[in-house]
Amino acid sequence: MMQAEPRSFRFFQMVRLLERMHPERKPMGIFVTPADEVVRFTAPPALAFPASELGWYKPQEDKPASLEVNFLGLNVINGPMPRSYTETLLERQRGKDRATLEFFDLFNHRIVSLFYRAWTRYRFFIAYEKAQGGEDEITQRLYDLVGLGTPGLRGRMTMPEESSIYYSGLLSNQIRSVDGLKQILEDYFGVRVEIRQFTGSWVPLPEEQQTVLRDGESMAECLGIATVVGNEVWDQEGTMTVRLGPMPLARYREFLPGSRGQAELQDWLKFYSRRAFQFVVQLILERDEVPQIPLKAGPVTSSRLGYESWLKIKPMGRDPDETTYLIV
Repeated sequence: MMQAEPRSFRFFQMVRLLERMHPERKPMGIFVTPADEVVRFTAPPALAFPASELGWYKPQEDKPASLEVNFLGLNVINGPMPRSYTETLLERQRGKDRATLEFFDLFNHRIVSLFYRAWTRYRFFIAYEKAQGGEDEITQRLYDLVGLGTPGLRGRMTMPEESSIYYSGLLSNQIRSVDGLKQILEDYFGVRVEIRQFTGSWVPLPEEQQTVLRDGESMAECLGIATVVGNEVWDQEGTMTVRLGPMPLARYREFLPGSRGQAELQDWLKFYSRRAFQFVVQLILERDEVPQIPLKAGPVTSSRLGYESWLKIKPMGRDPDETTYLIV
């Protein structure tokens, strides 16, 4: 396609594709020997406006490919050289004398290469592509914004850490909100999410904070000050309920304990909340997806008791939401 119809490509698109096709060669516009670069540019002398940005394309076996560029150069129609120079080049070209033209191409190649480099400078996706699995400067700065700027903070979560860059606008906000968490979860997992705040939970008390009959100076032994009956206290603010669904059975199983979806959900909840809360995850299954458990001999699809097994003798009248588990 490139060799047969180079005129159908835009200049930036063509060079970008060539750089990706030949990662072993040096990119364009840096200070290296032109023989090590991906492509060699040439600008044809012309007195008429070209119909396309590119002319011909010739791949080479052991050296850079050649690409004719019509829009930029010393001797193109809108170039800086006088018209008489262009006429002289055309006359010599008809006589198969390309010495002067190839001399001009020494400068044309560098001019076009720097033009392409200037275009890539602020196209962040170009730097990301050239990193080839490493980290470019922009990616590193985005990791800094979301709180994963140093290598010691990475590699500890199940979820792909690159996904945090996509949500850097929400994660870089110092004030974390329920709306922000909901946006991330719905977009990342592709399911409906409802978050209920202040659902509350019982929090175990350390032994030294429990009221018991003993000798000591614990505040828990001072009646009327910090006396607690029992070994737990109710915390109304420290727990949220995250409701996922309704969803199909296959998707529902992806969030059950022990699954990768559950591990990624746990990572997102802890990472976004900075481990300041504990979460009760409530899974909601679509009523039409509730499986039946037949009592018969032979192979039967297994269902996890308490997670995906219901006593069902007729169609469900609601979306079952009994499945819950705690993320601390």
